[in-house]
Amino acid sequence: MRLLFEVHPVTGLRQALTGFERSGFALLHRPDRDSALLAAPGSPVAAVLLHEHDVELELGAGGAYLVEDVDAFAREQADRDWLVEPCDAPLGRYAALRTRAGLPQRFLDPSGCPPHVRALLG
Repeated sequence: MRLLFEVHPVTGLRQALTGFERSGFALLHRPDRDSALLAAPGSPVAAVLLHEHDVELELGAGGAYLVEDVDAFAREQADRDWLVEPCDAPLGRYAALRTRAGLPQRFLDPSGCPPHVRALLG
């Protein structure tokens, strides 16, 4: 397991994207109309996913971690507070939980994405 990128839920994607671009971040990919994958200045891989979505807003900002099999991982961790059960998302199989400390943790298996998108994740 490793950190893929930070997820920043937003209420105005266009405005948030403009702000990140003014700070030197570069748009890498638009997985769908509600999200944007960005690279930090000078980097060719994703650092931030801006995402306009009510559940993500409820979770709050936090990391998205690479796992080999989201479904198996969720089954192994069935006693956790899963707010998003494993599902298909634009960047692969995805699930999210809130830790006992109230922090969000997101898990992603991008193996089903096209190779050029997986390459952006480093």
